[in-house]
Amino acid sequence: MRMRGCVSLATILQRPPPLSCLHSLLIRFDDARAAAVVLIVTPVSGEVFQRDKHKRRSPAMGNLIKVLGKDLENCPHFFLDFESKGLMGNLLKVLACAELEHGPIVFLDFEHAQPTEAETAVWNQVSAVLEEAHGILAELQSYNGAGQEIREAIQNPGDLALQEKAWNAVCPLVAKLKRFYEFSLRLENALRSLLEALTSPPYAPMQHLEREQALAKQFAEILHFTLSFDELKMTNPAIQNDFSYYRRTISRNRLNNQQLEAENEVNNEMANRMSLFYAEATPMLKTLSNATTKFVSENKTLPIEDTTDCLSTMACVCRVMLETPEYRCRFTNTDTMLFCMRVMVGVIILYDHVHPVGAFAKTSKIDMKGCIKVLKEQPSNSVEGLLNALRYTTRHLNDDSTSKQIRALLQ
Repeated sequence: MRMRGCVSLATILQRPPPLSCLHSLLIRFDDARAAAVVLIVTPVSGEVFQRDKHKRRSPAMGNLIKVLGKDLENCPHFFLDFESKGLMGNLLKVLACAELEHGPIVFLDFEHAQPTEAETAVWNQVSAVLEEAHGILAELQSYNGAGQEIREAIQNPGDLALQEKAWNAVCPLVAKLKRFYEFSLRLENALRSLLEALTSPPYAPMQHLEREQALAKQFAEILHFTLSFDELKMTNPAIQNDFSYYRRTISRNRLNNQQLEAENEVNNEMANRMSLFYAEATPMLKTLSNATTKFVSENKTLPIEDTTDCLSTMACVCRVMLETPEYRCRFTNTDTMLFCMRVMVGVIILYDHVHPVGAFAKTSKIDMKGCIKVLKEQPSNSVEGLLNALRYTTRHLNDDSTSKQIRALLQ
């Protein structure tokens, strides 16, 4: 007996055909926005099929109950083809996201998304913070430091004029570093507001991303700023040199019972917090990681999976948008590709810090091989910093659970 033709999902669920009569089952989305899903299920009678003349054998497989039991209510259009003759020993899952239940892929409009009425309150709050982000990056990019003045002062400790020159050069720079640090605190609060909005019940992560695209865009903008800031900071040793000189001078003058006017702006307590911040290789990313971990620990009624699924779903969406020509052609700005890559790497790192087993384990909901390959397909000068972020700022890359293939890809 052989079934032919098209039937609805509801019909299959209500009256599943006898498993023994299924030669194969093909399910695919019939939605223009959805990536194809291919599932081939052979009979479950236990029969073993011969694959070629050498009689290599593949055990029959396929738990149709599992396939039909999946929650596919958000994917209403299906074509079930019982005519395929292919015999396969494994389940092929060609899906935009890691899990079938994620449903169709969402195109995140990072260029034109506008807030709905429901998003407006959070959007306005976060927008006020993000307005400063471009200025912060511009200031950091033009940060040259006071290296020359500091060297001259150290080499000539008895020359008061050189000491004063170095001090006058360092003080405005430290004030700038203070503004960067204070901005990180505002960014932390903005991230918390977005996490609350994007993980709140009753919606699943993919539904949140589709319903609240403007907030998803802001979340992406925070990650883009974070990785951009940390890349600039890592390549500028003057930041820590300037601040170290400032702290040494303050300590020396305190021992001599001298109070400098600059201490009123950056007191000892503030200097200690700033010192911890700038001691991190990636201080903004560390701030977001701590904020996300704190958000999870403080919201005990919210399962940790709601937060990690939000991150893994966004990583999945970014990866598919990058590797799919039909999505890439919708980018009108050439910078959107790099923006999307930064966001993908940012959510991977956050996921790796927050999830108990991290992003690199086999049970991770992030396709790490796919994400790394997408990055490696780009010009090396544009992605080396992002690959280094995965190599050196993730928590679980060197765990025993990380496959050799993934480690090799990041070497």
